[in-house]
Amino acid sequence: METTEKQEEKASEILARAAKLLNDVSKVYEANFELMKEQDALQQDLLHKLEIENLTRDERAKLAAELRDCRRLRRKYKDVVEELEPIAGYYGTAAGMQAVKQLSRFVGELRKVENYHQNRHYVPRFGRVKGDDQDAE
Repeated sequence: METTEKQEEKASEILARAAKLLNDVSKVYEANFELMKEQDALQQDLLHKLEIENLTRDERAKLAAELRDCRRLRRKYKDVVEELEPIAGYYGTAAGMQAVKQLSRFVGELRKVENYHQNRHYVPRFGRVKGDDQDAE
């Protein structure tokens, strides 16, 4: 992580997003998997309609557009499933769950330090410091 005068994003925010991804990965993976299966079923329905029914040219063109849209949507869901599969597989292990707990602890510790840094102030130990406006009399 680079150090800059004004850090764009706090480390706790980055790690919190990672922890949220890991906590949500199973639900998101399953939801996209189910949506992908729905598109598979729709595709089969459309193909059977094309195979069995006596369609006009316009009906076939409309069906082809529906099939194209179905395949595109299925691809979108399948891409998410494929991208999340390794993460979901890891999160389902004991080591993965332990890593998420540890990551969440890190986020808490980082937020405490960031909060301290944001709210800190210095209280002089000896009273007035030489160079204060009051010493200039």
